Formats: sequence, structure tokens, C-alpha cells
Amino acid sequence: MSQQWNPLQDLMVLQDRMNRLFEDATQRRTQAGTGVGDEFERGDWTPASDIYETESGFLIAMDLPGIKREALEIDIDDNRLIIRGTREVAESKQHRTERPHGKFLRTFSVPGSVDQAKIGAEYKDGVLQVRLPRRSEQKPKKIDVKIS
Repeated sequence: MSQQWNPLQDLMVLQDRMNRLFEDATQRRTQAGTGVGDEFERGDWTPASDIYETESGFLIAMDLPGIKREALEIDIDDNRLIIRGTREVAESKQHRTERPHGKFLRTFSVPGSVDQAKIGAEYKDGVLQVRLPRRSEQKPKKIDVKIS
């Protein structure tokens, strides 16, 4: 006996699988501890960022228009660069809001070739630029071995 194809049944099975997937993801997020990953999950928006490699290292450029310099925080921890901030909402009667606001958090892996002590940042015209310079290369030393 051949079984007939039932597209409605297939859609119901797919919907059930998707529901279970979202439920599992929600449970994992609520059961997680309080770490940077949680802060990222609680971020209200994600600013656009570009990463460039230059001759001297790396450059991260992040668009943050309308954010006060005091509202930005940059940390380095366990080879991760963490950038946090907040864009405040204007205190007027709003008719339409399209620009994101609230808290954000971005993390970037820092390569081992970066000299973390020399990381620097500049914030100008709504663009945050974080410079990650490479370490100065250690030249190999030649060792004379005396054979007796």
C-alpha cells in the first residue's frame, strides 16, 4: 500500500520542530549564568562594525552616532576586546523612532600577535576607531655551540 503525500501534515511537523527549537534556545539562555554572553543577549541593539588589517596591526571601526563619549566603555579580557555603551532616548514626544537606542555590547577576539598594552581608541564624528598594534617581532638569536 502506498502512502499519500500530505503537505499540511508536513507543515505541522515542521512547525512543531521549529517550536521545540525556539523553546530549547530560550531555556538555555535563561539557565545560563551571568557572564558576558548574557550581557550580549540583553543588548538592545548591535552597532555596525568593520575590521581592517593594516601594516602595523588591526583597526576596528564602529558606527556610534549620537552616543556620548562618557557612555562608552572599552575593556580587554582573556584575549577579547569588549565594547559597551548606551544610546539615550530623546526626552521629547516622539512621533516615530527608527534609530536604535539602549544598551549595546560587542566582543571581538584579539589575535595573539597584538600588543595588548598598546591598544588605543579614538572617537570622532560618531565613529569609534580601536587600534590593535602588532607586537614588535622578536628576532631569533644565534647561539654558538662549542663542541669539545
